[in-house]
Amino acid sequence: MLREVDIVLPRPHAKQREIIESPAKRKVVIYGRRAGKTVTASDLASRRFLAGRRVLYAAPVDDQTTAMWDACQAYFSDAIAAGLIYRNQTKRLLEGRVAGWGRIRCKTAWDADTMRGDKADDLILDEWAYMRPNAWSLVGAPMLLDTDGDAYFLTTPNRKNHAFAMYVRALGDTTGRWAAFHATSHDNPHLSAAALAEIVGDLTPDAYRQEVMAEFLDNEGAVFRNIAASLYPGGDTPEMHAAHWIVAGQDWGKQDDYSACSVVCATCRRELELVRFRGESYRMQRARLAVVWARWGVKHIEAESNAMGDPVIEDLQSEGWPVVPFATTAQSKPPLIESLALAFERAEIQWLDISIATAEAEAYEGKASPATGRMSYSAPEGVHDDTVIARALANRAVQLGTLQVGRMYD
Repeated sequence: MLREVDIVLPRPHAKQREIIESPAKRKVVIYGRRAGKTVTASDLASRRFLAGRRVLYAAPVDDQTTAMWDACQAYFSDAIAAGLIYRNQTKRLLEGRVAGWGRIRCKTAWDADTMRGDKADDLILDEWAYMRPNAWSLVGAPMLLDTDGDAYFLTTPNRKNHAFAMYVRALGDTTGRWAAFHATSHDNPHLSAAALAEIVGDLTPDAYRQEVMAEFLDNEGAVFRNIAASLYPGGDTPEMHAAHWIVAGQDWGKQDDYSACSVVCATCRRELELVRFRGESYRMQRARLAVVWARWGVKHIEAESNAMGDPVIEDLQSEGWPVVPFATTAQSKPPLIESLALAFERAEIQWLDISIATAEAEAYEGKASPATGRMSYSAPEGVHDDTVIARALANRAVQLGTLQVGRMYD
């Protein structure tokens, strides 16, 4: 007969509870130092273990793996002593001997090779920003295919690398499969003022932003700067812009990509509306956009003509909409993006403060060709750029509309 044992899990604070209770299959968690990342990971692993799940935890250095291992052992110490859980110190493995309990394995893993040969229902990648991306793409994602398992990416930022790209992807998800979470060191109610002061004491301003406030700092490839100074909360009405020169930039998408439209007042130099959607027929997209354009009285629309853009644009033109095609090529794209970058740098246009649009702008990258020195621009792998392109086209429409605006007030 099994005897009763004590299993005492930590009491999560509010930010941790959001993560634990979220139904998302992919959770990207950005934490400041001492915000409770290890406790979150060990709590998640323990709850999933008790639900009969196989949990694999991986971190890039041994100290982090040890902290996780020690926490899990402490929660189940009574059950381990009673023989209800098999413990292998060498493999850092806990395996339930009670029906309905699962398994926890803690591994030190920096890249894909060190994670091979294991199975999991739940995969926790700790300090994801400091692991190689292939730990997920080559091993982690395929590992969860058979089980339709869950993945957790917990990390403190490491500038805008692959972890930031995944955070942006989670922010922009509309399916419920991905979720993004953020907590600073200040969000941990169990962290004393003395402990926080100890962390902050010797940090530079940039280190404070990254390590305590969990902010992603710009890297060398960042295209858009001074973004925050160009944002405003919105709230304008069409009546406020009556008789103004209103333009729009349109980027097309359907299944994997989003369609996005940025409506801007060229007279006031401010974005009035930003819409973003996917998974709809082009007929439905045209109908939705017609409502937006009619609401603001749009007079000029710059629309990407690549792929399916041309026939959609032709349909819109036949309906009387003032749509002008823009072909995005290796030659035309750099000046388009650089013009938007300059608009941000000079705060020439006020853009709506919308989190996914800001995140896409922050993630956008520029790279110079080693052979020619020519710049190319794109979103990181796994990140959409629909709002960036829509705004770049809207900015182009603003520049083209300057002459018309001037004539209106001559």
